[in-house]
Amino acid sequence: MGLYSAGLRTFVLPLLLKRDNRQKALRYYRFFERSQYWPRDMLVEYQWAKIRELLDYSYKNSRYYRNLFARLGTKPEEIRNIDDFAGLPILTRDHLFEHRLDILSSEYDLANVQEVLTGGTTGQQAILHRSYDSYNIKAGLAWRHESWMGRRPCDKMAFFWPAHVDLYDAGSWKTQFKRRYLEREVMYYSGTFAPEIMRRFYDDVTRFRPSYFKVFPNALFGFAQFLTEHKLKPLKLKGILSTGEPLFENQRRLFEELFQCRVFDMYGSREVGNTSSECEAHEGLHIAMETSYVEFVRDGKAVAPGEEGEILITDLTNFAFPMIRYRINDYGIPLDKRCSCGRQLSLMSPGIGRLFDDIWRPDGVKLSGNLLGYHLTTDHEIHIGQMQIIQESLTDFKILITDRPEPNQKSFEFIRKKMATILGDRIKVDIEVVREIPREKSGKMRYVVSKIASSRT
Repeated sequence: MGLYSAGLRTFVLPLLLKRDNRQKALRYYRFFERSQYWPRDMLVEYQWAKIRELLDYSYKNSRYYRNLFARLGTKPEEIRNIDDFAGLPILTRDHLFEHRLDILSSEYDLANVQEVLTGGTTGQQAILHRSYDSYNIKAGLAWRHESWMGRRPCDKMAFFWPAHVDLYDAGSWKTQFKRRYLEREVMYYSGTFAPEIMRRFYDDVTRFRPSYFKVFPNALFGFAQFLTEHKLKPLKLKGILSTGEPLFENQRRLFEELFQCRVFDMYGSREVGNTSSECEAHEGLHIAMETSYVEFVRDGKAVAPGEEGEILITDLTNFAFPMIRYRINDYGIPLDKRCSCGRQLSLMSPGIGRLFDDIWRPDGVKLSGNLLGYHLTTDHEIHIGQMQIIQESLTDFKILITDRPEPNQKSFEFIRKKMATILGDRIKVDIEVVREIPREKSGKMRYVVSKIASSRT
């Protein structure tokens, strides 16, 4: 099996990538395999050079940033160090809604960039754009992170994914053959834990026999519970990469015991791709300093190592749509230490992101709370601010929506219709417009809160 993977990786994969104009992804992957072991000073120097390059480019080619610098009364060459950089305004999702085409570089148009949706777990998804070169860079980086659990391109991997916007289209039989037998990746849409769907996944995954999983942890947790309850034999894996939502220790322990492999936590987003990941030492998440500059702030000021702060990310790869000091709406903790693995990349804590509960349909079927976020926030004509869904009982839901952008009856009807589609027409949905969504004591925002969850687990 290893020889077959190696043959695909050496001879077939380059041809597939070339056909799709993605051949640079392998080149970037090889670069990242080397750069992860650069000395820290070299990494910091490289990162700062990319920041300066991005600032200069944005000023020259993005109307939004040219106007921003004009309002500040400064120019990129006056940003001489990280402290100066930290004084630049924060980019928010509201800016993406209001200034998307102004942010887009004048060297690109909508025909030669990818359209990307922001994550939908704290409100309406906004549109941004990604250059194809940035996409290739991120693909190479994803392979590096996967390699830390042992997976190399073309080794078999299954995805347990509740995010329907990321799913492959079924495509032609040729496309399906390429994905399953050449790229050797299969994705399972796991937003629901209905037994018949879990059984179908189990039958197919045992035929596919992957060596690795890449998962949203709540999605795999539901699958693991199904295997246990129905006394089905789980696959023995070589590694599991968890992303998309916080990985809790009880989930990590269950996965490692059930699938007899190590679990690796990774933090990423649609906006900027993979940002950090655990290596084999499991001493924190290595930040991809070559592709991102990550800040942790509270009230606009950098937090000390070991303290939790709001995450701001500057994407150092996507010059087509510059995202400088972007508020990702997540929280994390910077770590002031070096990993024993020998890599010199900065570290951040695991357990990053937002919190949300599972939910239940009136018939007792459990669903991933993630499912509501993706289905309620994908209609671009329905502008909804931040949102929190509270399940009061099997049939009663309360939804809090912020008053910016101002919601209307069309928004309310859309939400109720989507909720009924997912949960059935027996539910009752009360919607309340509020100035802001309450946060946890930690500062995190919970998107889905189930008041019945503790009594049903």
